[in-house]
Amino acid sequence: MKERIEEVIDSAIHWFRDNKKNAGKLIAIALILVTALGLRLFGNSSVHADDVDTQTDIIAYVDISGEVKNPGIYEVDVDTRLFEVIEMAGGLSSDADLDSINQADYVEDGQKIIIPAKQAEVQVDSESNNNTGSSGTSTSYNSKININTASRDELKQLTGVGDVIADRIIEYRESNRFKSVDELKNVKGIGDSIFDKNKDRITV
Repeated sequence: MKERIEEVIDSAIHWFRDNKKNAGKLIAIALILVTALGLRLFGNSSVHADDVDTQTDIIAYVDISGEVKNPGIYEVDVDTRLFEVIEMAGGLSSDADLDSINQADYVEDGQKIIIPAKQAEVQVDSESNNNTGSSGTSTSYNSKININTASRDELKQLTGVGDVIADRIIEYRESNRFKSVDELKNVKGIGDSIFDKNKDRITV
């Protein structure tokens, strides 16, 4: 075996001696091939930035209830708007108060969304009141709600005011007592639309 290896080595040495010119070319070609093969392998194993999707969807969860057909908790993207959550919840019911919500608003992770119902306008039959005997009890629907002293449930009687906004009104007046009914618009969630519907029903 040793002799065979020595014979192969001797043959290679003699070939290179007899073919010096060709040997140089062969070595150069071999180096080029090895280099090209190495670059190709390195290129295939490299991760190109263009091939990697660096965008990851950040998931948020919102809880929607009130006047929607399928209230519950829904998984959304962070750039989701309120109308999209409403669609996930099966849409609005016929009693939903559209004027009290902004469907173009973005939603936030962990947000509790309550779609309020339209407030039924109570009308008093004047003839019934006139026919009420002295022992009868009549209820006045014209009494105004004092936004400085009203309870949470009383505040919820206002159009477009649910649990969340009622709590905000109470929180606001604890540090900033209302001096005029116009200040109600300083409470987050109460815009001109809700205020105009309630301005004749409130007092300070």
